[in-house]
Amino acid sequence: MKAASGILSSHHDASAKSSSPDAPGNDPIGGKSWQQIQRRSDVEQIVLKLRTFTGLFATVGVAAFLGALMEARRWRLGLANIMRRLTRMARLPEIVGVAMPAALFSSAAANSLLVSSHAQGRIRTSALIAGGMSNSHLAYVADSLRVLYPVIGAIGLPGVWYFGIQFTGGFCVLLGVLLWNRWHVSGHGDMSRVEEALQAGALPNASPIPWPSAAAKAAIRALSLLFRMLYLTLPLMLGIEWLLKSGAFTFWENALPPRVAVHFPAEILSVAAAQMGGLVQSSVVAANLKAEGLLNNAQILLAMLIGNAVGNPIRMLRRNLPSALGIFPMPVALTVVLGMQLSRFLITLFAIAAVMVYTK
Repeated sequence: MKAASGILSSHHDASAKSSSPDAPGNDPIGGKSWQQIQRRSDVEQIVLKLRTFTGLFATVGVAAFLGALMEARRWRLGLANIMRRLTRMARLPEIVGVAMPAALFSSAAANSLLVSSHAQGRIRTSALIAGGMSNSHLAYVADSLRVLYPVIGAIGLPGVWYFGIQFTGGFCVLLGVLLWNRWHVSGHGDMSRVEEALQAGALPNASPIPWPSAAAKAAIRALSLLFRMLYLTLPLMLGIEWLLKSGAFTFWENALPPRVAVHFPAEILSVAAAQMGGLVQSSVVAANLKAEGLLNNAQILLAMLIGNAVGNPIRMLRRNLPSALGIFPMPVALTVVLGMQLSRFLITLFAIAAVMVYTK
């Protein structure tokens, strides 16, 4: 009896062990323990994250290289030729059209050319204001082109829409200024000053850089951007993702009414805040959140527009207004800077409202 009971006891213990969910020999998933399954899940998440980072870095690097190559080859001068034709249509002095290509490289040099002509009495104040606004738009386009390709490479269609809204809106405002000048101002500049302005350097560095030097310059710029992403964007991206998943932004969603919180989740707030560090940084953060399934294209566009609306007044006070006051007379500087910044702000607000209506 004792032997039988021992056998039954040992058999019962073996059955208990075999039926235990932690028993490695009878695990329901491939004979692995739950700790091994969790470890495998963590490894898969790390591999997936590395793939996301590698894809983002490769896309942004290639796009940055192509954008810098186009800039070195001076392909954007075609835009300046269009603007010069518009100045003739607007009956502005030719010197205004000559100064516009310079704004693609240095807005200070282009505006100084206009101010000197105004001081000599060759152009009116209205032409000075119109020329200053034109140079402001072209300088904004030139600055945006440096980051356009990496941003679009990171987030795709939302980047195309973002820059399309900014460029189109600014061009419409500028076209309105030029039409106003055509209808209400009849003054023309001295056409004999065109050649003199060109010889004086109104188009600095207008000739394209040779292909080998352009490729080397583009590679240096792309590598510097990737290095900046490595030490700045990557920690920012991981930090924001950790804050979102740990519930650090729940206060934001709780503070907003439900109807508003649908359009402005905490993920949008994080992308808009990241834009204070630059468009490339915010676009990479947005791309990572999209890969995690936390944002869609419409929300990314909305976040980029909100970041632009919040950051524009800061950039105006920090950079645009002091630079303009150092070149233009104060009334002209205030008219040019406030006029352009206010119009961009209103265009951005209109675009935000349109996206919210579309996603309702």
